[in-house]
Amino acid sequence: MTSSSAAVSPTARLWVFNAGGEEALRLPAQQHYSPSREVRRLRYEATHLLRLLAEQGDYLYLPALEDSAARLLDHEGAELPRPPEAGTVLEVRPWVLEPHILKELAAAPCLAPYRLLLPELDTPYCRLAHRRGCAGLVERCCRELGYPEALRAHWVEAGADRAETEWRLLELWRRLGSEQAAGARLVLKRPYSSSGRGVQLVSALPEARELSSAVGSCQRLGSVSLEPYWQVEANWALEYERLETGAVHFVGYSHFVTSERGAYAGNVLWTQQQLGERLTTLVPERELAALIVLHEAYLSEQLAGSGYVGYIGIDLFVYRRGEVLALHPAVEINLRCTMGVLAHRAQLRDWPEGSREPFTLDYGQGVRR
Repeated sequence: MTSSSAAVSPTARLWVFNAGGEEALRLPAQQHYSPSREVRRLRYEATHLLRLLAEQGDYLYLPALEDSAARLLDHEGAELPRPPEAGTVLEVRPWVLEPHILKELAAAPCLAPYRLLLPELDTPYCRLAHRRGCAGLVERCCRELGYPEALRAHWVEAGADRAETEWRLLELWRRLGSEQAAGARLVLKRPYSSSGRGVQLVSALPEARELSSAVGSCQRLGSVSLEPYWQVEANWALEYERLETGAVHFVGYSHFVTSERGAYAGNVLWTQQQLGERLTTLVPERELAALIVLHEAYLSEQLAGSGYVGYIGIDLFVYRRGEVLALHPAVEINLRCTMGVLAHRAQLRDWPEGSREPFTLDYGQGVRR
């Protein structure tokens, strides 16, 4: 991952922070989608984070909020002294590629004078953005690299009616629960979500309210998954980039922290060398190298024929298995830029020697230690 504030993109890019966009992927383009009030405020207040990606000549899209109309900011997140010339070509770079943000941008009055180059939403991208895409990666890690079969997710498809869905879910839930130690729990995941959203810690043997909620989610979303809960010791991610040639290559490590409920809370501002050295004290270097090679191959294969160009993050965690530490090779695939990428760019810009202090990405400010 590299950053150059002096570089100028040949075509001006329009950076759009549509956080939470994964959830919009489940809805067809013709169906109305309206982010929650919390998500709308997050998109508005955190747009300034995109200055870590933007280069001179780029623009940031600040969405409408309450009485404030949508408008453009410069690459540093400052108000523009004058708008771009009419007819200016803007290459749109959304945080999450999904159809509803593309519709919003195409209809935005502040963008009407300009020619927008909108990215295409294609089948390989949509398939990999579903949590089943990550489940496929875990299965491959188990098959080719010897990771434990217990790491696999188990999917339940919605039935013809609520009663059939409940029967399917209850059968799997009881089977998985019976395989766990006393007091253990399971993790229920919905198909489209990120940053800890759509993930619920549930009892090994379902309580009535848990089952009712899970059945409703499965009916509404088409499927849900269940998997064992692991005692997480440390959260990590491996960051990749897909180029216009279709090649996928590893670009860096990310070490982040989460809340008790699993929501993203911040990154560690270490250099890539410091991150690599720390991770290889937890995971053998040979194991990590083999995993990166497999990740690159899997992403390349799954995105074959896709027009997607940009970052991809794969979350991992180190967990306790008995008396030893082990690595979960793929918890979640983030088919977008990630906070880990922004943290690395912030580290290069503001803390070139790295920092041992944790930091948060502060809405409206960018980076705060």
